[in-house]
Amino acid sequence: MRINNTVYHFQYFPDGLFKLVRERWPYFRYIYNDLENRTLYVAHIHIENGDLQMLQEHLDRYYLIQEAHMSRLGELSADTQLLNDLSRGHFQMSVNGAGLFSFDSPSDDVSAQLRSAVIDTYGEKYLERTMETLDRELSKIPLIVSTVEPININNDVYPLPVKSLSRKYDENRLKRTALLVLDRALSVRKVELTDMDHFVRPGDRRGLTKNERDNLSAYAEILMASVIHLPTSSRPDWGYPLLLANARYQAVMWSLKRNRLCLLDPFPESAKSVFPKTLEENPTVTARLADRAWRKYWDIRRSAFAGPSLDEGALDEVALDERAYNRLEESAGRFAELEKGRLTGNSIRVAYGRLIPSRSGMTPLPAPNLSPQTINQSLSEARLSRDVYNDQLKRCYPYNLINYNCATELIRNINAPFQSQNRVTEALGGEIVPGKDFGFIPFHLFGLVNDRFRVTEVDVLPGYRKRMLLRTAQNEPENTSLYFRECNTLTSTLYPGVEGDTPFLLFTDDVVWIRPVYGAINGAYGLIAAALGIFTLPLDGGDLSLAGLKGTLYSLPELFFFNIRKGSFNYVDDPADSETETLERSAPAFDRHVSP
Repeated sequence: MRINNTVYHFQYFPDGLFKLVRERWPYFRYIYNDLENRTLYVAHIHIENGDLQMLQEHLDRYYLIQEAHMSRLGELSADTQLLNDLSRGHFQMSVNGAGLFSFDSPSDDVSAQLRSAVIDTYGEKYLERTMETLDRELSKIPLIVSTVEPININNDVYPLPVKSLSRKYDENRLKRTALLVLDRALSVRKVELTDMDHFVRPGDRRGLTKNERDNLSAYAEILMASVIHLPTSSRPDWGYPLLLANARYQAVMWSLKRNRLCLLDPFPESAKSVFPKTLEENPTVTARLADRAWRKYWDIRRSAFAGPSLDEGALDEVALDERAYNRLEESAGRFAELEKGRLTGNSIRVAYGRLIPSRSGMTPLPAPNLSPQTINQSLSEARLSRDVYNDQLKRCYPYNLINYNCATELIRNINAPFQSQNRVTEALGGEIVPGKDFGFIPFHLFGLVNDRFRVTEVDVLPGYRKRMLLRTAQNEPENTSLYFRECNTLTSTLYPGVEGDTPFLLFTDDVVWIRPVYGAINGAYGLIAAALGIFTLPLDGGDLSLAGLKGTLYSLPELFFFNIRKGSFNYVDDPADSETETLERSAPAFDRHVSP
């Protein structure tokens, strides 16, 4: 369901939960229409603005309640992990941002400058006294976890907040760590800094311009003010922002000192590592991604420093602020990572979403003044609460091939805000009952939508290969052998072959009457690949045989005129497609998440 520029769809996740996913339309289209090469059929439904707003508010509310449930499960799991560590005598915990700093190296002029600024503002003993206060507050936090009642939870009722033990510990230790970093004047770990002059290409300029230096100097003053004021902030979570402001200030000052743009590494520990073998198999993809990231980095760098210099305007007119600086960190980090992979062939990291420097590190915990029996009792209660809540979530967000799948849940939630059959019919033009009349089959559901809802028009968005085939035919009108060249995976110039696609020989998504014949050939081709896999068994552990059998399985629907497999792509970049121009593409290229 697309409403304006947002797409809502349901997806099964590895944790066994069937959840609503909310994505921007360009990203959804890039993944499914381009990389997954699926033709999309879009039915435009006439609906009054008031009813449309009611529908979107319901979907957004469902999504927020769902995410609150996931957050609560995460906190219960974190409580269990904390108590498990304490019961085993591991008196330490990981906190975001602590890994940005070197706890073994001596202080330098920049970190000492920050410490002096805080002491000049609050007094010589301020940091020490505040850390002692935090230690006392930590000792008063009871090792008690929230009890989850064994009752069903609802996906239409916002859950009550959990009194999370781990969150209290985390906030307390983050604040203390941030103050300790200041008190000891710890410097940023140099391995966390990326010198962008190491990644200049022919024709790129090195160093910093005067305007860039002026903007960085102004931003350093903003960061300094944040470091001074955050410890007295009323917000309960000022620990991590203080660590980040400290690290960014040092990165900015390091840049000014060396006259080279140095930025913090933005990748989280959860980033997926793409190993050299995968890069060797996709050298063109890596190079094209690096080229794209290079262009984007320089565009963002020019934009970030596009404001007036200090000679031309006041401090508050300088373009470089936290948002612009973070965009610069992220674009530089992604480009540097891909460029290293392109130049060295070493593994690279990819990650989805916004990237903010947050390298975690371990911080010590005082031993709790409780007996091992008491801690173990709390641990047992925490495990029970986590497991009970996880079971409740599986009942609340179930998946079933017939009754609870992507088609039935979408229709169920389209109907939900209107509350009655008459209101559904009034709003949409008709009613579809979830799962009835074979509505659990996605393509059949689309037919029901066309028949019963107030559809004004239907758009057909061909998959990427089909679009390129049509464009090639327009550019080569006299090439009579074009179809024969592009109809198979051996000679196609449009489909490069992707690891993960099952073996097949002929494309069947653009033919109909001859599809069973092509399907039989594809099935035989899969069996041949499976047979050859017997000889490669010592080398690949049976991967080729398994892929061949899967290829044969995917060919069976083609015998009955149905097409499932279309061939996929790791990376596409269509200059004529302005809708997807700004999307980040490295993560989908190597770590694609697609609903079944």
